[in-house]
Amino acid sequence: MSAGIREKMPLRLKRSNMIPLLILPACFLLLNVSGHTDELIIETSEISNQRLYAKADDSAKIIKTKANENSIRLDYLHYRPVSYETEMVQELENVHPNQGGLIYVYYTNISSKPVNFAYWRWNDFDESVWRLDNLISWDRLYHNKINPGQTSVLEINAVSEKFKEGSAYDFEIISKDTWKPAVSHSGLLSEDNVSISLITFKPGLKTAVVHIRNIGDTAVQIDKIQITGKQVQKSELTANTLVPYGHVIGRIDLVSALKESELIVVKADIREKKSERSVMAHRRAFADYFPIGTWGADPASYLAQRRHHIDTCVQGADPLSAFYKEEAERFGYRSLATVNYNDTYDLRTLGRHRAVACLQLSDEPDWVTHPQQVVLQDSIARHAYPYAPTMTTLCRNVTFFEYAPIVDLPCMDHYCVTAPSTSKWPTPFGTKLEETGYYTRDLKAASEPKPIWVWSQGLFDWDERPGQTVPTPEELSVQLMQNIGRGAKGILWFTFREKPGIKYPETKSSIQGWGRVLRLIKSDILRSEPILQRHINFPSNVDAFALVNFNKLILCITNKHYQMA
Repeated sequence: MSAGIREKMPLRLKRSNMIPLLILPACFLLLNVSGHTDELIIETSEISNQRLYAKADDSAKIIKTKANENSIRLDYLHYRPVSYETEMVQELENVHPNQGGLIYVYYTNISSKPVNFAYWRWNDFDESVWRLDNLISWDRLYHNKINPGQTSVLEINAVSEKFKEGSAYDFEIISKDTWKPAVSHSGLLSEDNVSISLITFKPGLKTAVVHIRNIGDTAVQIDKIQITGKQVQKSELTANTLVPYGHVIGRIDLVSALKESELIVVKADIREKKSERSVMAHRRAFADYFPIGTWGADPASYLAQRRHHIDTCVQGADPLSAFYKEEAERFGYRSLATVNYNDTYDLRTLGRHRAVACLQLSDEPDWVTHPQQVVLQDSIARHAYPYAPTMTTLCRNVTFFEYAPIVDLPCMDHYCVTAPSTSKWPTPFGTKLEETGYYTRDLKAASEPKPIWVWSQGLFDWDERPGQTVPTPEELSVQLMQNIGRGAKGILWFTFREKPGIKYPETKSSIQGWGRVLRLIKSDILRSEPILQRHINFPSNVDAFALVNFNKLILCITNKHYQMA
């Protein structure tokens, strides 16, 4: 399905026919769409000016690549300026505001010999200058040696105003073989209107689903999508024309399965205003998984958690533990396996274990841990256990851009009621429930094209609010819809404690009910992506989000007309 603009297939949600629906605080609507359609619009009776993404700069990139003896071709330079909500969310601490953005440099060895890289250079300064002067948070070169025909990527996470949008640059990668530039490239840092917003892999790692978004006012033609270096058996697109502010979904079926953890670069060849170019994105290959999780689980609570559809919990990496030897298989659990520097032996001993959903590096490192240290943790975990994605949980939206791109599965926690917070709250016991949605949106903007997970507020009895120390069922529902509607691909309840569940059985029952719903539709959510908010017009007292995949439209609707308890 292509989320376009014209009205070939209008879907209008009028205020009058929404009244019965919005008696509830939040709900899902799933619409089956038969066949492929080129256009889709969703409307209600009032127009909203809210935009999920800022309009990209229309200035074209200036690209100049010099030929050299090593024949490294620069394929694409992706730039994403830092962005996060500042009007509806005010973080109390932001000592060093990010003024830069993310830079991903894609290149291919088109020669007949391997090329070894020494370092990169930006505007005549070596990488060490930018790194040691704290003008970049971190950088990562996926391959120090690039073989003939191989495509790879260099990641630069820049925070300095010297990397702000519109800045001119001269970029080089220096060859270790000749100590001369292997590739040189000049241009202006500018966000591309067209981007690959999500890449997901199905079990078996032979099929990828790709979402392509256009935030510009010019239509583009998509000629082909591919995974570089891989033989494609079949590829298809929901539409070849990516309309202004539109959305196209692609599917790539490969001849051979990908290897777990290998770097995958997706390439879309497009035509825009009679010019031809490519758009690229990358992530590591893992079969994507939608967890319904919680923080802790002991054997006495396994059965109760499974009855509430919880299937994932935080565990260590001890291969001799009862969890990995028998309990995970018995109860159908998967683990967020916590990892630190001393756990690499356990990880290697554990080996490939189907119970490990991810490697949880740390909790809220954006408080006390420098991003370069998190990159080191991530590297150690990747080498010790290449069978599962790395994951970390963040808590401040002003630092998402520095930390989220490091790991395979960025996650965040933000609780709107009865919990301590990093943001400014209007009352001592909470803020508007929509705030968690802004955090989820900001995390996704920093993490694309990788899936994100979210900790959603559950049965944990903070005592900041008199009379109701956990969210009400309605508050829990709205937070969940905000997270799913903004693009979360996994829900982790914080948390599922026994005593709050006994004291507040209605909230516990709400977790069970929503768990049942998520189990039914989580495969649809995994392959879906939010369409641009500008396509959804809704009354001022309603929040509505639309997710689209190949054959379904999922509407997440909440009622904003409430008072905090």
